[in-house]
Parts: sequence; C-alpha cells; structure tokens
Amino acid sequence: MDKVTLYFDESGFTGENLLCEDQQTFAYASVNIVAEEAQLIVDKIIDKYKIQNAELKGVKLIRKSRGKKAILEILEEIKDKIKISVHHKKFALTAHFFEYVFEPVLAKKSLIFYQQDFHKYISNALYISLINNHVLATKIMKVFEKLMRKKELSHLDEIISILEEYKGSSESLEFLNQLVVFITNHKEIIYEEIKELPTWTIDLSMTSLNALFSEWGATGSEITAFCDNSKPIDEQKKMFEPMMGRKDIVYSPFLLNDGKPIPLTYNLKEINMVDSKAYAGVQLADIVATASTYSIQMHQETDEYIENLQKILLPKIVYASVFPDYEQIDLTQKKVQLNALLFEELIERTTNKVPILLDIEIYINSTKALLEEHPIY
Repeated sequence: MDKVTLYFDESGFTGENLLCEDQQTFAYASVNIVAEEAQLIVDKIIDKYKIQNAELKGVKLIRKSRGKKAILEILEEIKDKIKISVHHKKFALTAHFFEYVFEPVLAKKSLIFYQQDFHKYISNALYISLINNHVLATKIMKVFEKLMRKKELSHLDEIISILEEYKGSSESLEFLNQLVVFITNHKEIIYEEIKELPTWTIDLSMTSLNALFSEWGATGSEITAFCDNSKPIDEQKKMFEPMMGRKDIVYSPFLLNDGKPIPLTYNLKEINMVDSKAYAGVQLADIVATASTYSIQMHQETDEYIENLQKILLPKIVYASVFPDYEQIDLTQKKVQLNALLFEELIERTTNKVPILLDIEIYINSTKALLEEHPIY
C-alpha cells in the first residue's frame, strides 16, 4: 500500500466571517513530502536568504523583494508536491446560502437540481447582487452569517423582515424580492436544518482539508497528516473518524472532475495538530498558501512576479475550490434560461401552495424542450 505524508497550512483565515473586506480569499495548502527533505529545503532557504527566527513565514516574506524571491524558489522546488484548495469567500457564503436555505426544501429531489446547475445559478445571482454593493443583498448576507454562527430563529426572521422592508422598492431586485416568498413560506424547514448544524459550519477549513484528503487519497494511499494548529479543525477532528483506515473508495454519484467521478472517501491513518515552528513541512505549506492568496488577490496587476506565481499555483488548485462563474447567470445560454424559469416556477408554486417538488422532472424536461424550439434570446 502506498503511503503519503502530508503537511497543511492556511492563509486568509477569518473563521465564519466570510464578508471580511481585508482578506477576500482563503487558501488551504498541502505538501506531500518526507520530513527530512522538507527540513533540508527550509534550512537552505533560511541560510541563503538570512531569514531570522529560523522559521519560514509567508506573510513576512511576501512583503519584501528578497522574501518574494525566496518564496518563488521554494515553489519551483516543490511544485510537483503540492495541491491547494482556494475559495473566494464572499462567493462561498452565497454558495452556503443555497446549501442551507434552498437545499433543505429541495432535498428529496436535490440531485435533479444539482444536475441542472441550479445551485450555481442561485449562488452566482446572489453574489452579483452582493458585489454590486446592493444594499439589500449586503444586509441579507450579514444576517445570514449571524444565523449560521448562532443558529437562532430570530436571525432568520430578521432576513425575512429585511426582505419585506425593501420589497418593491427601487433599491430591490426582483430576484431578491422572490427570496422573501421562498424563505417566508419554508421557514420551518430551513430552520430545522440550520439549528442542528455544528459550530464552524461556514468556515472553509474543514471543507478544504476534506477536499485535499480526497485528492491525495484518490488512489487509496494511506495518509498521515500534519496540520498547523487550527481551532476549527481541532474541534471537528471526530468528523474524520469514518475515514480512519478505510480501504474502499466510494465515488460521488453526480460530481465529476474533468469527466471523472470524484472520490468521497480516503484512507486516513492519523491527523496531527502541530506547531509550524517544529515542522518544516508545515512551513512549506504556509509558503504555498500565502503565495496562493497573494497571487489570486493581486490577479489584476500585470506583474511578472504574480504571473510566475500563478503559472505554478493555478494548475494545483483542486476541484472543490469555490469561485464565481458568471456564465451561470448568462441568460443567452439555454441552461441559464432554464434555471431562471425553474426559480420562477418554484416561487409560483410556493405562492400558490402547490407541492414544490410535484412532477418537477416533467416541468424541467418540458421547459428544456420548449427552450430548444423557442429560446428566450
């Protein structure tokens, strides 16, 4: 059996505050390397670049030209040993909104909606409202964050009140107006789902770590993990117990990565929370994570250094990373037209007290056929 030793660290951590303006990207990086090789690389870089405190810290190195050279040299040396999970935090929050507001209502037939990319349509539509500084969208998402942290029904009621306050005003959008209908009429189902959720539900650390385990363990390799100290992961380590010593590989029935099914399981031997100062591999992961958030947040700059970082890092980003995709709301595409009509159908059914999932497959198939013959655009 193949064995891998992985080291992990993050950059851009703001916990369950995903609306943070100062740090809009979160990266969780992994390095597959043996301890001795990692230590040799760290010692060489510390000596060559005269780094103090005998520890590599990406956040310090990235501030100076000499430190940037050190980072690039490290990445060139370990580029074949890394994988990264990266998230645009505001968009990740809108994706969570679909998961915990729409998903509970659609749960019995959720696969149908995921196959249509309906979740991407809703998430991107809400995200566009958010980044356009739409007052209503911003208020909603701030309260949604509180709801997910505290799990109190009063915050769900507050979202409804905000939507009602702006309903029909010049500051609102039809899409957001429709949300008040959906949430108000399905409030009990939504809250039943949310109130049982654990702490750190919308933090991105566990999602990222699980995705990286899945990537590295796709061939059945036994994984030993060393993670830089992280409160969210430390408090939720029990969630990994079903993967301890697991030999079989179970694949997702509908999620694909480049046309290949995505493994949902992996063989985890142990997971250790450690101090980065004592683990050279974790220090290398810190460099990778820092370089990832830096290069992505600075992507609009025409900087040769940024381009060199991205050339190494972008191909190493794993499938479960979350970024907005504007094609999902491009109404010139038939798929998007279908999702827009499907959303309107759900709202109409909700308003008229019609079972929301009744023959929904028939509606989707007939609407799809109609759009083939008579596209909206």
